[in-house]
Amino acid sequence: MKNFWLKIGCYITGYNYQIVKNSSEATARTIKKYFSAMLIVSILWGFIGYSFVQRYLDTNILTSSIIALVMIFIVIQVERQIILSSGRNWLVPIFRTLIGVVMAIIGSVIIDQIIFKDDIEKGRIDNLQKEVNNILPDKTLELDNQINQIDLAIDRKEAERGVIIEEITRTPFIKTTSSEIKHFQMQLNGHNGESKDTLVKRTDYTLTDVANPKAALLPNITDQVNQLRRQKAEKENSKINARQELEAELQSKVGFLDELQVLFSVLLSSGIALAVWLMFFLFFLSLEILVLVNRYGEDKNDYERVITHQVNTRMTMLEKLSEN
Repeated sequence: MKNFWLKIGCYITGYNYQIVKNSSEATARTIKKYFSAMLIVSILWGFIGYSFVQRYLDTNILTSSIIALVMIFIVIQVERQIILSSGRNWLVPIFRTLIGVVMAIIGSVIIDQIIFKDDIEKGRIDNLQKEVNNILPDKTLELDNQINQIDLAIDRKEAERGVIIEEITRTPFIKTTSSEIKHFQMQLNGHNGESKDTLVKRTDYTLTDVANPKAALLPNITDQVNQLRRQKAEKENSKINARQELEAELQSKVGFLDELQVLFSVLLSSGIALAVWLMFFLFFLSLEILVLVNRYGEDKNDYERVITHQVNTRMTMLEKLSEN
């Protein structure tokens, strides 16, 4: 189990296990120390990455777990830049410290969003109400204009129907004339006194009363009025429920920047919240630079001396080959 833990430590930190197992105990302790520090930071950032994408990107458990593994992989690669660096290049710790500060700020902000979740939710509700109050008048005005247009259309149709009803009441029936042409055969006396058959045409006219044809227009106008009234009722219901629908729409969209703005307002308005954020920031910053302090705060171990010796030996061989 001891060698297994050491193998895992060598794999994560990038050390060569074949060289480490022949080195002193001090080298093994150093690797375990690096590995423990990297493990703490990796687990912490895996949790942060998982929580972030699941909350703001609405991912499932599998996708969130993959993102968490990606975050762990990135943290390991960043820490390896420190552990596997040879020599004492002071630009490396400077840039690592800058990265550590940025990561500490991001990590503390995300953790605080989880801790102050209820306070942020209260702040979001207050902001949501203000946003609803700003948007609602415009939306209500638009619905009022649509309702007014429908009322005008209803009034026009009602007036048209009233005119038709008045006309039908005044003249329920109208006179229509129909004609029919009939032919008759008659005997007429000619000039010479003889009678002969003659075909005579006669047109008969009939006057009848029929219902006013404008009465057929009433059902169509009534259907149009009923349809307009239904549209008006829908618009009035939308106006009544406008606030609830707008609140539900805004509530369903959780934005990272919105919550970040609310978080900073909570931190600036409460000294206790600001103190908690500072503690988490210092905690994250300490973890971020823990490997850096361990790496540059101790002397070379025998593993590093073996690596240096191998480099020097190889360089000497190359120089001799060049001379030959």
